[in-house]
Amino acid sequence: MVNGSTYVFDSTAAVVSDSIATDTCVSSAMPGTAKVLPADSAFLTGSIVTEPYRQKESRHEHGAGTYGDLAADTILALMAMVFIIYMKGILNVMPMVLGSLFRWKENLNIEDSVKMCRERDRFALILFPAFCVTAARYNIWSPSFIGGHELLTSIPVTAAALVVFLLVRTLLIKTMRPSGMNGKTWKAANDALYTYFITAALLVLASAGAMSFAGCTGQTVKMTMIYECAAVWLVFLFRKMQIFKNSCSLFSAILYLCTLEILPMAVLTVPAILP
Repeated sequence: MVNGSTYVFDSTAAVVSDSIATDTCVSSAMPGTAKVLPADSAFLTGSIVTEPYRQKESRHEHGAGTYGDLAADTILALMAMVFIIYMKGILNVMPMVLGSLFRWKENLNIEDSVKMCRERDRFALILFPAFCVTAARYNIWSPSFIGGHELLTSIPVTAAALVVFLLVRTLLIKTMRPSGMNGKTWKAANDALYTYFITAALLVLASAGAMSFAGCTGQTVKMTMIYECAAVWLVFLFRKMQIFKNSCSLFSAILYLCTLEILPMAVLTVPAILP
């Protein structure tokens, strides 16, 4: 009673009003997608329609990530088994591979032995899938056209990009071969990429495993791997210039480096830099 007037609260009307509000909220959602919430909760949170979609998307992303991790772990396990099978040949070629970091003539020594060349190429081929998986897992090469960072997509795209890089480089090597340079020197200088790739891949795999075990962030692991690859590639360029310098002038050596190595590397890295 207020100011002499009497107000009667109609509980039946309140129940009917609450029911109408609830039905209205439920009917506004698409059939089969709405999650029924109390009317007051619906008005306060606004999640009556969006929550089921979020849950569905979350389940989809979780499943894709699980399949990607499974594929990556399977590839790494298979490559580890192949590594163990060819362990003897790998141990035979490793002293020369490590020696090439400090002596440019070690690349010529590898080229002198057909057996060492075969073991070197086999070792690089074994490390290639493992390197692609690790690079994709930490987004070392992640251009915008991939459309995401799912391993099921990024692993084959990364591998394809490296294959294109090698094809472009091979085409330039066949086109730019000088007539006056010794064939063995030319081959040793160009095939040295596989020797230094072995060093870079071993550093990447070892550092990624150790840093992940130590609990480092993914960004830290990624930047460490990029610096390692860049450092080994610069050593490779320097050693290759030394090899060329003994068969041609310094200017020609620099020209060959720019054409045979820097240009293909630009083809590989520019898509990852562009937005």
